[in-house]
Amino acid sequence: MAPSKDSPTLAESLKKRKLDRTDLQNEERRNRKKQKSKRKSLGEQNGEQTDIPAAEGNAGSNSRKQEYVAKEGQLVVKEASYGQLEVTNSSWNVSKPIAGRMLDIDPIFSEDEVHLILTYNTSIQVYTTSDSLLVRRIQLPLLASLAENDSRPRAQHIVAAVLSKASPNLVYVASSDGRVWCIDWTTGSGADSSFQLQAGRIWDMTVDSIQIGKTTEDVLLILQKTSHSVGQLTAYNCDALTTGVGKVIHTCSDYPRLVRATNDASVVVVAAKDTVHVGYLKSKGKANHTIADREYQFFSFGIGDLITSIDIRCQSPGKKQQSPVDLAVGCARGPILLFYDVVSKSPLSSSSTPRKGGSIQPRKHHWHRRAVHSVKWSQDGNYLISGGSENVLVLWQLDTGAKDYLPHLSATIENIVVSPRGSSYAVHLDDNSTMVLSTAELQPTTYISGVQSLVLSDSKSKESLVKRVWQPVEEISRSIPATSNPINPAQILLSVGNGQQATLTDGTSVSAPYVQTFDIEASQSLSKQAVARTAPTEANITPSGHPIIEPTTTQLAYSHDGKWLATVDEWQPPERDVEALVDGSRTLAELCQERREIYLKFWEQDEETGVLNLVTRVNEAHRTTHPETIFDVASNPTTTQFATIGGDGIVRVWTPRLRKQDGLSTTGPEGQALWGWSCAQVINLGESALADDDVIGLGQGAMTGALDYSEDGSILFVAYGSPANALVYIIDTESGEIRDRISDLFSGEIRGMKAVASCLVMLSDELTVYDIVSDELRYGLDLSERFGESTKLTQLAVNRRSRSFAVAVPLLGPGQKTAVKGTTSELAVFSIEQNKPQLVQPFPHLITSVLPAARSSGFVVIDSAAQIWSVTEGTEAATLAQPLEDLQLDKVPTEEADEKMEVDGEEEEEQDADEEMQDVEEDADDYDVHAAVVAPQHLADIFNAGPSFAMPPIEDTFYQIAKLFSAEPSATTSFLRHRAI
Repeated sequence: MAPSKDSPTLAESLKKRKLDRTDLQNEERRNRKKQKSKRKSLGEQNGEQTDIPAAEGNAGSNSRKQEYVAKEGQLVVKEASYGQLEVTNSSWNVSKPIAGRMLDIDPIFSEDEVHLILTYNTSIQVYTTSDSLLVRRIQLPLLASLAENDSRPRAQHIVAAVLSKASPNLVYVASSDGRVWCIDWTTGSGADSSFQLQAGRIWDMTVDSIQIGKTTEDVLLILQKTSHSVGQLTAYNCDALTTGVGKVIHTCSDYPRLVRATNDASVVVVAAKDTVHVGYLKSKGKANHTIADREYQFFSFGIGDLITSIDIRCQSPGKKQQSPVDLAVGCARGPILLFYDVVSKSPLSSSSTPRKGGSIQPRKHHWHRRAVHSVKWSQDGNYLISGGSENVLVLWQLDTGAKDYLPHLSATIENIVVSPRGSSYAVHLDDNSTMVLSTAELQPTTYISGVQSLVLSDSKSKESLVKRVWQPVEEISRSIPATSNPINPAQILLSVGNGQQATLTDGTSVSAPYVQTFDIEASQSLSKQAVARTAPTEANITPSGHPIIEPTTTQLAYSHDGKWLATVDEWQPPERDVEALVDGSRTLAELCQERREIYLKFWEQDEETGVLNLVTRVNEAHRTTHPETIFDVASNPTTTQFATIGGDGIVRVWTPRLRKQDGLSTTGPEGQALWGWSCAQVINLGESALADDDVIGLGQGAMTGALDYSEDGSILFVAYGSPANALVYIIDTESGEIRDRISDLFSGEIRGMKAVASCLVMLSDELTVYDIVSDELRYGLDLSERFGESTKLTQLAVNRRSRSFAVAVPLLGPGQKTAVKGTTSELAVFSIEQNKPQLVQPFPHLITSVLPAARSSGFVVIDSAAQIWSVTEGTEAATLAQPLEDLQLDKVPTEEADEKMEVDGEEEEEQDADEEMQDVEEDADDYDVHAAVVAPQHLADIFNAGPSFAMPPIEDTFYQIAKLFSAEPSATTSFLRHRAI
């Protein structure tokens, strides 16, 4: 809101109480003495007359445990844990998660191929193949530990999902903690009740059907973990699921992971590390019609490579012969092995003791350079379809040996499924997307995409089975840049990569050159656009075997009107690529740093299509002897303006200007004005910082920085310095002058700084709320004692509408400095008025992004499982997608319903016509009851009367608005209303 002319801005308020720059040193010394005396008086008092309560209670109680830490120029309240603080009685709520990560589980086609069922971390979601729309989201109760507010909740996830063979409307789902659900995916029923098995963990599951009399019954074959590397294959029917005890069919060692079955469950295949176990029924007597009487005979054989995927098919049987069973095995080093009619070639003798070896010889096909992530037989058995990390779908014609390719897919292929009729392929990619391709033209007919940000999966990648010359990044060391669209609050932008395999590249950095637009209300991805240099090719590795490293988007910021987007992307060559340039004068790190590429880009968003068009690219916006990192980008909330702070200690302010040629403004093909961005102000912080003898030199240690605008845009707050000595600069945006600088507000590396009302909320090793106008510290919390080693993943988000802020902190183990698999997080919501948290909520996954919800008082949280959570206040509606079961989008109206709708429609039309005739016949005196017409500028004059912290009482504002809506209409307004009627 823009300030009115009569009310003072925040800059003017600061000018009244601040001295000129020549007297800054003396003023700062006086402030320090004042703070020392304040600390002394506070130490003598009981704490009841201050905003910061005194220490009380003991460590074992739920009362606040505090101690005052005296530092130069400030007072910090040191907390043992804000999780132990007394939480205020607030109505903050955390919604159930949406989106999530599509698991490495085969998608499921419905029997008529109209629907596609995808498996996520804690839910299954049903989509229509005709228009890619979400029909139903079935959430499983896998978040019990989160609801109980455990300090370190344990995350459970789905491990398998298969369609019933006896009833196509049922789907069986198994979780990692040994539970099995039988869910009707057409209605969502069955998700509330589960069957608990005796096994503590499930690795895989498949389903087949057997004939019992005249009925067909499902048989679940579940691969259960019994020890570290040993698993049991157990069969369950409906009765066995109820008791949780099934019939053990086979015990496998050496890490069994996959199980497949076919042909009335008469043949079962289990894939272990490098061994295939094949089991078949001993006889086909009537005794085998029950689970208890079915006896299998197993034999095993090694394949000489690590198994990553398998598929089994049953050929058409010959005369008086059993149906031949063929097996396709994908391996970690790239080959595909085909075993034809494996049952008839069993090496078993007449005894029941299996032995390895035999005459089974495979047919080998080799095109993939790395692991075969998925391999499937075609419907007729004449083709194989495979995919891997090359981003290429390969079709093998087995009779001729020819191969067809579908290259340049968006990410690594994880799963391939052939539809029941053989007319389509469902391809799941590791960028959290799934597409349906027609088998004839290989054209996409369905595309479904979720959040594509970096995740930490509980399961290892298939590429990690083989040691290579490089190791993928298995940790998250920084938060994922994300921002909300001011024009459309439901849309958020995230920095994403070209799939998880390409994102977790060699070295300590990640590759994330794309920006994804995700609609959190519809729970679907809208677009994905490259904002940095990319390498979309199947040749995604160098000749030495290392992956190609792409740039990473580090900053995202929208302008206040949502028309412009500022991005920052960085790229640095790995040390192995500059080893030949070492001459003794510079180290490898220095050579890499000199060749860094850091670009500041400004994009214009098309209002109709939402496409980002690059307007200006600034090379090395901040530079000393080498390109410097851009720490932060801030947007002016009242005008189109951005500000950046870099490692060179300089603040640059960027504004748009019309492009001109020969003194005339240039226009585009359709006559639209063309804009460009340039630096309007350069503010050097280094000279003012070194002017004070009491300040330690800023050249010591790594520099950090952050900046933000005040709510009225008149002040730019900048934090910059080394972890041991960071200063806060108060800059007048109109003149660019440094009005003041404040020390000792940070302890450690600067994580973030945001302005809300008259306060600055600062995050480092401590959480500090500082009132700029009154020049005093409201409160502070020491996070290092509770959370140990602080990391770059400690995040801060401020919502100016609710005057609140959220802090997300990873819960790391002893000696742990970065977030790895299994790391959880804790989120706390505070008000700037009091140091008691209004909400403390643990999350089962690592929080990778926290941002304020646009046009709302809450926050949006994104975790390392690609899930989105909504944190809302009071009765405010969540911004996330609502359940779709009530809409019944997949229900087809019946003939009776159509006739009823037609009759109701005719009655409504007749009733509307009668009412309209009555209105026309009314006298002019009846128009005394009217709807008020209020011009937007009248409301703007009321709400823009001053800055938020200087607004009149709420009672006065109410009466001003009521006066507008209760005013009588003018003669012109009444005449126009009569004409409209």
